[in-house]
Amino acid sequence: MNPSNFIAITVAFASQANRLQWILWALIMSLIMGWVARSRMRPRPACCDQQLRHPVSTLIIGLAGFLLFAAIAVVSNVFANKTTSWWTTAIFVGFALLALPVVGDCFAARHGVAREGLRYGRLIGAGGFLRWDQLRSVRFSSGMKWFRLESQSGTVVRISVMLMGLPVFAQMLLANARPEAIDPTTQTILQATAEGNPPSVWSQAECETTFSARSGPRHD
Repeated sequence: MNPSNFIAITVAFASQANRLQWILWALIMSLIMGWVARSRMRPRPACCDQQLRHPVSTLIIGLAGFLLFAAIAVVSNVFANKTTSWWTTAIFVGFALLALPVVGDCFAARHGVAREGLRYGRLIGAGGFLRWDQLRSVRFSSGMKWFRLESQSGTVVRISVMLMGLPVFAQMLLANARPEAIDPTTQTILQATAEGNPPSVWSQAECETTFSARSGPRHD
């Protein structure tokens, strides 16, 4: 075989393998996020309707991520090769540590909603109570996937879209907060959430398409 043809075939094969790897990664992530999205909308007992909690799937993902990257860091050093170095170990350890806040948030992010306001918990620091009528601003971050609530005293509470109980949270917020405190785009998102259609946990484009369709055509 001509060497140039061999090189071309090798490069093409490597390119296809790399593309297949990214396609497989995207498929796995879509399946995982789809599982999380379904978990947060599962029916719960009536006594839990006003509670915001992470589904069990979030805890499983956090633990799996920590164990996976921690195991890779250990194995890569026990069975060291030419690619093993201090920075590759640091990267794997870093990814493992990034999974710990997810696990911690499953236990700390336990909130309760009522007509008067939101009783919130924190991963770091003490929780408290945030009254709806004392909210200064309510905004949704499509990048971080959370609702950001800020009181007139400066207290900030972030509500993840991965939590169960978002429809009731949105209903209480819309019914009792001052309308001028809620960002117009966020209000549309909250209305969709109150109807049982919370923001996507994965695709930003999907969120924008859904909310644009719900808000109807714009007339500038």
